Amino acid sequence: MKTFHGVSLQAAVLCSGLLAALAPAFLRADDGANFPAPIAASGREPLPMHGYFMVVLTVLFVIVFAITIYSMARHRKSNGHQPGRFAGPNGSVQWLWAMVPFAILLFVDYILISIHLAG
Repeated sequence: MKTFHGVSLQAAVLCSGLLAALAPAFLRADDGANFPAPIAASGREPLPMHGYFMVVLTVLFVIVFAITIYSMARHRKSNGHQPGRFAGPNGSVQWLWAMVPFAILLFVDYILISIHLAG
């Protein structure tokens, strides 16, 4: 196990993670997860859409983050994988994966907003 100035690297990462998680409590930050209650009716209308989009985008974030972590763990150099020697997307599959974030934005923009505004 590698050490970092006499402390194991895992212990240092654990302590820094706990400190980051407890930082709002130390700073006495407001732990509300939503906007303050609006006064006007026009201010209350977008709040359900905001909550719905936050759920959808959080799910997308967790999925993409999990795929990223899995790919990094599965294809790391210590498992014998060699890095590729290409400079950018040059095949159809690589162009497809370059367009996936654009497709997600289109989905959020057109599909989800039209569903909410129609209902």
